[in-house]
Amino acid sequence: ALSLHRMPQPTIAKVRGVAVGAGCNLALGCDLVVASETARFSEIFAKRGLSLDFGGTWLLPRRIGMHRAKELALFGDIISSAEAREMGLVNRVLPDGELDAFVDGWSRRLAGGPPIALALTKRMLNNSLNVTMEEALDDEGAAQTVNFGTKDTLEAMEAFVQKREPKFKGY
Repeated sequence: ALSLHRMPQPTIAKVRGVAVGAGCNLALGCDLVVASETARFSEIFAKRGLSLDFGGTWLLPRRIGMHRAKELALFGDIISSAEAREMGLVNRVLPDGELDAFVDGWSRRLAGGPPIALALTKRMLNNSLNVTMEEALDDEGAAQTVNFGTKDTLEAMEAFVQKREPKFKGY
């Protein structure tokens, strides 16, 4: 979970079937979570005589708030993908037959995006609950300085003027 959190590239969890315990937290460790209509989730640890593990104590409250996190962790119930969506555990729920194409599309969009800007945005969002508004604004200003020093920002501006999609290279 920590490696996913620290990875500069955006990550997507595609959940089909059952994601319980560490598998659930592995999915929650990703930046985006997309599930099939038949997917189910559980922080099953309590039902196995265990406490939360694999980053669950850090991930859950940040994803769904403390009260909902405690509900999932203390009872260990299995919830549907629809319930997970309502709680904010997952970004999207799709029919099983559409899941692969949707995740492939999101993956292509992210892979074609500006890698430096996306990495900076991910880092700042990951840190956002631990900084003041002033610190966040300072971080954003520093990130924009980095971005304006890349060819990707120039490419984005040129593409906008030329009414075409930018081709980002990561430098």
